Amino acid sequence: MTSPHAETLGRARTAAEFAAVIALLDTDLNDALACKSELAEAEDRAVFGDGDLAAARAALDDCNDRIALLEKTIDAAGKRRAEAARGEARADIAALGEEIKARAALLVDRWRAVHRLVEQLRQELFEADALARASPPPMACSTPPASAS
Repeated sequence: MTSPHAETLGRARTAAEFAAVIALLDTDLNDALACKSELAEAEDRAVFGDGDLAAARAALDDCNDRIALLEKTIDAAGKRRAEAARGEARADIAALGEEIKARAALLVDRWRAVHRLVEQLRQELFEADALARASPPPMACSTPPASAS
């Protein structure tokens, strides 16, 4: 693993940061796999006398070691990414819980205000009804009907 990736992986704290490092490592892994196929072809040519067989095998072994290290590093980074994602989800859930509690408290306050207003209106209706029953009925009009003359 190259030192810039190791440094970046060491600094990564969030799932997104781990994902970015994993993407870089995947690119390095793809490059190493491409190099491996080229080195395998070089080894085949060296077996038939076209090149240094020991050097080709040493380079192929180094490439295989690099691939193994990258695969282990990607696996470890993936586990750390999943752990970071779970931690972020827990934090998000906790924040949502606090928001829900605050909204619930506001809703309770508003419901109490509504209940108080309904009771106030009910009391005013009872008072208005009592006043209407206590007042005398309206007077009828006392003008006689017009006669047919």
